[in-house]
Amino acid sequence: MKTENRQVYDCDTFSYWCDEESYKNKDKKFGKFTDDNRAYEIEDINTPRPWLNYLCNDKVAAAIANDGMGFLWYKSSLLRITKYDHPIDYLPREFRDGRDIIIEDKASSEIYNLFKDYDDIKCINSTFSTVFRISICELEVVMQIFVPLEDACECWLISIENKGDEKRELAVSMCQKWAIALFGIHTAEEGIPYLSTPGDKQTVKENKISVTAHTDNPDLPVEVWAAFQSPQADSVSTEIEKEERKDGSVFEFVKAKIHCDIKIKTEEKINIYAISGAEENEASFNAMLKKYENDDAYTSELNRVKDKRNGIIDLLKCEIPDSNMQKFLNIWLKHQLYLTFRFVRSGYIGYRDSLQDTWGYELVEPDLVKDRILIILSHMKSDGSCPRNFSPFSIEDSHDQRNFMDSATWIAMCLTDYIKETGDFEILEEKIRYLDDENLHTVENHVWEAYDLLFKSRGLHGLNLIGDGDWNDGIEGISKQGPAVSVWLTIAVFHGQNLLADMYNQIGNTEKENILRNRSKELKACINEHAWDGEWYVYAFSGRGNPIGSQRNNEGKMHLNSNTWAVFTGIADKQRTKLIMKSIKKNLDTPLGPALLYPPYVNDGNEVGRIARLEPGTFENGSVYKHAVTFKVFADIAAGNYESAFNTFVSVLPTNPLNPDSIRTSEPYCLGNYYCGPTHDRFGQNFFSWFTGSPAWLLRAGFDQILGVKADFEGLNISPKVPFSWNEFKVKRFYRGTMYNIDFERAANDTDEGIWVDGIKIKGSLIKKTNKDKANVLVRFK
Repeated sequence: MKTENRQVYDCDTFSYWCDEESYKNKDKKFGKFTDDNRAYEIEDINTPRPWLNYLCNDKVAAAIANDGMGFLWYKSSLLRITKYDHPIDYLPREFRDGRDIIIEDKASSEIYNLFKDYDDIKCINSTFSTVFRISICELEVVMQIFVPLEDACECWLISIENKGDEKRELAVSMCQKWAIALFGIHTAEEGIPYLSTPGDKQTVKENKISVTAHTDNPDLPVEVWAAFQSPQADSVSTEIEKEERKDGSVFEFVKAKIHCDIKIKTEEKINIYAISGAEENEASFNAMLKKYENDDAYTSELNRVKDKRNGIIDLLKCEIPDSNMQKFLNIWLKHQLYLTFRFVRSGYIGYRDSLQDTWGYELVEPDLVKDRILIILSHMKSDGSCPRNFSPFSIEDSHDQRNFMDSATWIAMCLTDYIKETGDFEILEEKIRYLDDENLHTVENHVWEAYDLLFKSRGLHGLNLIGDGDWNDGIEGISKQGPAVSVWLTIAVFHGQNLLADMYNQIGNTEKENILRNRSKELKACINEHAWDGEWYVYAFSGRGNPIGSQRNNEGKMHLNSNTWAVFTGIADKQRTKLIMKSIKKNLDTPLGPALLYPPYVNDGNEVGRIARLEPGTFENGSVYKHAVTFKVFADIAAGNYESAFNTFVSVLPTNPLNPDSIRTSEPYCLGNYYCGPTHDRFGQNFFSWFTGSPAWLLRAGFDQILGVKADFEGLNISPKVPFSWNEFKVKRFYRGTMYNIDFERAANDTDEGIWVDGIKIKGSLIKKTNKDKANVLVRFK
């Protein structure tokens, strides 16, 4: 229950708690997936909080709420083109500004705001657009928003139909407010870092069908040209909208308006088109404006986007007995990854975040991945150290150089699976710079330096030094009382070394392969000798040498990640694996997936860093952290618990019936970063959605692990690990130029097992690369 005298925490979520009545209204529904599961229709837009959709390309992203609010950014959510106002936090959640469409009936002088004065409204979100269907004063209005494949803008397609008995004359005004400002530059002085302020030095021009703005504001990382344009415009205008903040500061925003006068007969439809966009190159900007003077450009681009996104679905998909899991594997996890691959987290590019999103995206569009890997690795220093985050604009810009020692550990997974997916061993010889050295060095050299530094950066018990932190952001500060070490990090280094050793074996570099295997053997011995706590592995040892995540602790006795990773990386033997999985079930299990740790830190947090200042049951302090839950799927598979792997997978999805809309509060078609843990008054509520590492891991868990169709260096490895009730399923997978149509059947007996490729039975489980455009595969499995 809410209390008046509750403690205030870092990253406090109290303002986001849903009210008690709503929390208990478990039967209320707000929408549904369409029959083909490729869209979600929000029938009641009074959702527990605004439900968002993100549409993007490599340059811009549009955040769109189901009430029409939202904003457009360029290259990073830090560079906000249109006005962004959000009450509290850095991850977009709810907006107080956005798109406005005003309709005036000239005969009656009545004025209607499309998103406020409607008689009825529905919002349909798909992977390629957001559609609003609005009934207002005998008008049926359909507004579709999409982002083109390459052009740096969002497009509006508006259809107005007269459902009344008389001809009408309408004045339609489309409005937006420009910020063209960088997060943190102007707002830090105000003390409200999450609200838009207008950027300086804006020059605004009104043309016949467009309003444009230009700024060479030195606070911005790039020069910006912005536009709001419609080929149907009869006139355009601007006005200055003043806004006073709580501290008395007054800001002036440019509000751009496009005016269209229309005469519309009964049952007639009138179409209006518009773009809102920005560019850093004037020639590209002018070309974009010229292109979208033509009505046909809008429908043409919409079809291109739709075909592209449907193509992504069709190149990797499954038909499985569980339709809920199927729609996320085929459609919605890819949609979320489409965003996070291009725009990760809070604006700056998290080193580890980008590596994991790229790893997942290798299953979606592998041809786009190489450039991203090269960009990430070029932000490494020559000693092998990697930043916490880096700027999306230039490697010359300032970066977040906090010493989070896990940054480099995700490289091996991303790189080796990219090579397995594409066969592109040549990437190892690509030459790129270091962050502190403009001379070019090979990718292989970068990777070796990173893991060499990790292996040599060890402390107590031969375990890896944690520095400022590892995956668990909440234990930042654990080294203040001395050089703390992380068991989880040591396991992650062990795992990465093994993946790289397999890669070196493939290219015939036995010297480095043997070095890595010997190093992994040493790390494994250190972990098993010093980190085993009797029934599970501890998470870390503090700067004073005390265990964290131990039965000796009063709080945080068991941490999830060090144990799931110990299982699926091979650190734990069979006996310890059984004890670990039993302990997870006993201590951490919830209907929504296991909690990250238990019990949360309340009073006993002197040595665990920032986590003790987090509200118990939220974030890293005992929530059901969805990214960590996905690791549990891999552990279940490694432990041979296939039923549990499936149950863990579906439990964390937003469609879990045990966590309905009113409790979860967030969108049912995308994953958030965590659910409030079982000790929290709002168990199951998700505060922030879209930006999380879990889609990449779930996509890999689904196709690679559970369905068992995984790329290897020489072909596709087939090893299904599905629930026993699944007797048949199908996977369609495009791999190195060949479309594989794979039918799975449960074998009647051992002699009936096997894999047939185009009618010919192969030996083993590896389907070697073929030069055919198409291959039909039959898999009979136990």
